[in-house]
Amino acid sequence: MIPALNEERHLGQLLSDLQHQSRRSDELIVVDAGSTDATVDIAERSQGVVVLQGEPPIARGRNLGGYSATGDLILFLDADTRLPETFFEDFVSEVERRGLDIACPRYLPYGSTPTIRAIHAFWNMVLKGFERILPSGAGHCIALRSKLFRESRGFDPSLKFDDIELVRRLSKGRRFGLVGATVFVSDRRYREEGILRTFLSHLLMASAFALGKFEWANHIAYEFGDHNY
Repeated sequence: MIPALNEERHLGQLLSDLQHQSRRSDELIVVDAGSTDATVDIAERSQGVVVLQGEPPIARGRNLGGYSATGDLILFLDADTRLPETFFEDFVSEVERRGLDIACPRYLPYGSTPTIRAIHAFWNMVLKGFERILPSGAGHCIALRSKLFRESRGFDPSLKFDDIELVRRLSKGRRFGLVGATVFVSDRRYREEGILRTFLSHLLMASAFALGKFEWANHIAYEFGDHNY
């Protein structure tokens, strides 16, 4: 499922990627949070897409879509991600083979600079290094068993980083893993706010997350939506 707010620049590309997968998904759900651009039109014109009307923050959209999903495995995707043609096939196969309850892929930027690619590679190594003791993953792509999600309170709307908190919370006592498949993510925040500033913000937030103080990150100047790219 895909939460979206004014994502006309990106949503169509992701939906095209989803519809050309070597292994198709059972359903595609887009939850719009009140877009004023062509986001809803793009979603409604795409074959097989169910469009739901939600509201900010993004956690509410994720919850609405997640609780509406009917499949055994729910994939939460950000609207500005891109997927290789074999992503679902590779990703789901490894999740099933390893018997994972919750999983995240590698995140790499598309059409970006060597510096930004190196930063993403660094964070992928950090996530992998702490996979067992501090399970973490970003909302770019999170997969979890629908039963697990339905029995939880879902994403926390009071937190800016509801995605990372959910992964940490639902991984307790369950099988979490980082898989080898890659999701390509946008580097627009680095371009809008600067590479150094964005990296330092992520470094500061990582410290809060390591301590389990997700509410601390609410005070960091890191807003969502209204991107220029």
